[in-house]
Amino acid sequence: MTHNTQNMGTLAGSGLLFMIAAWGALAQTGGPMDVQRLDDSPLRIENFAEHRATAVIFLSARSEASGAAIATIRDFNAAVRRQNVMTVAIFPDPAESGDEIRAFCQTAAFVFPCYRDPAHRAVRQLSVRVTPEAFLYDSKAAIVFHGAIDSLQQAFGDWLAGRPAPSGTAATGTPIDKSLPARPFQDPYDPISFSSELIFEKIPGFPAHHASTMAMAANGDLLVAWYGGSYESSDDEGLLFTRRRKGHRQWDQPQCLLQNLKEPVGNAVIFATPDGKVWIIWARMESTQPMRAHTGWDRTSLFYRVSGDHGYTWSKDEKFPLETTGWLPRNLAILLKDGTTVVPLSDERNNRDVSFVVLTKDNGQTWVRSHSMPNALPQGEQPAVAKRRDGSLLAFLRTRPHLLQTESLDGGVTWSPAKPTDFKNPDAAISLCTLSNGNLLLAWNNLERGRQQLHIARSVDDGKSWSEPQLLESNPGEFSYPSILQTPDGKIHVIYTYRRYSIKHLEFTENWLTTLDRAN
Repeated sequence: MTHNTQNMGTLAGSGLLFMIAAWGALAQTGGPMDVQRLDDSPLRIENFAEHRATAVIFLSARSEASGAAIATIRDFNAAVRRQNVMTVAIFPDPAESGDEIRAFCQTAAFVFPCYRDPAHRAVRQLSVRVTPEAFLYDSKAAIVFHGAIDSLQQAFGDWLAGRPAPSGTAATGTPIDKSLPARPFQDPYDPISFSSELIFEKIPGFPAHHASTMAMAANGDLLVAWYGGSYESSDDEGLLFTRRRKGHRQWDQPQCLLQNLKEPVGNAVIFATPDGKVWIIWARMESTQPMRAHTGWDRTSLFYRVSGDHGYTWSKDEKFPLETTGWLPRNLAILLKDGTTVVPLSDERNNRDVSFVVLTKDNGQTWVRSHSMPNALPQGEQPAVAKRRDGSLLAFLRTRPHLLQTESLDGGVTWSPAKPTDFKNPDAAISLCTLSNGNLLLAWNNLERGRQQLHIARSVDDGKSWSEPQLLESNPGEFSYPSILQTPDGKIHVIYTYRRYSIKHLEFTENWLTTLDRAN
């Protein structure tokens, strides 16, 4: 019997002879095996000399014992395949079709050949009794181990090191001749879905774009609004708007909903109320002109417009029915279980950032302001709010150097003192979303400075812990002001500023975030 002399180089004399003799006593000639591919074409397994060793495992797609061994088999193959060890699975139950076996193997994430033995040629040749049952061949087709799956990896290690023949436990499982019904397989690798595109490439007269917001209309259309103009705070800034019609992949040509050179438009938020109407609440910049770029946010007033036909036509703009001097919208509204619409806002007057929400229980007929979200320095603004499974609300606040976090136990009326989190933030906007399964998604720039990287993280425990942040964008340029929305089909939509040239849209499934690779 040939052994790996490199691994046995330290062995000598009688010790080496004893070990070879011990393995030789166990070994029996297995020889070639005749099996069938999953399409029932014949195959003879006889290329043992091409591999350091060959592991042959008898399985059943219908056996619970075989199903319980899947992880052990995968671990064994992963541990030895790069050592030129071949793993082969053989399914002897003639009732199991090739398609059934293939489904089992794909669900199990097996990355090695799987064959059938409906005539039991290999079973009789090796006196196989149960499934699962394992055999280990050396390169000369001699069997050096026969026994339980759980002993296979240890047996391979012992054989490789030239240690005495193992006393592997006898295989136990489902008897070869036992008839079992077919069973369904649950694929652990759900499909992933991902697409991305710029919502537009160029809008004449509006070179710079920022602060996008998103909602789904009652007819299933996806609606997006943002401001665009010569630069941030320019007097030609306008409120721009587009839609992606239900069932379509293309976005409509953006249109300018309003433009006022004397009092330009600023941030806006678009949302649908339970009665099917679409609202846009937007900030009118009322600072004296001329204004320097990136200023004027502390002197705004809120206005709103409403559409009863999914955003095709709009009411005239009205002043919001509360005193809103210095108020600014940014993040998406949320709908509570009792039908209350919650809109996050902040007050940016006097170089202080005060965060709060406004609430309506009657589709916008009346509004009330919540208590402020208490926080010490650094102060936080532009709160992003999401529902938790127990009905409480979680909010993150934008500020440097880390995001702040607060919660409400009474539907957004009062809030706990905001506390710093471990999430970095360069004083840039964030977005928080509750998925239909209760998981949370947070999108933000997880950086101390700059907005050149955009991140996303997921929480499956109502924000108690979060996954490692993943990059959505890492190319040169600014990627900022994300908004996250999940539509009823389960798709997650993220929009954000793309280098101030455009607004980018991503569409993906939650599985795209969590299943980063699969067996191969």
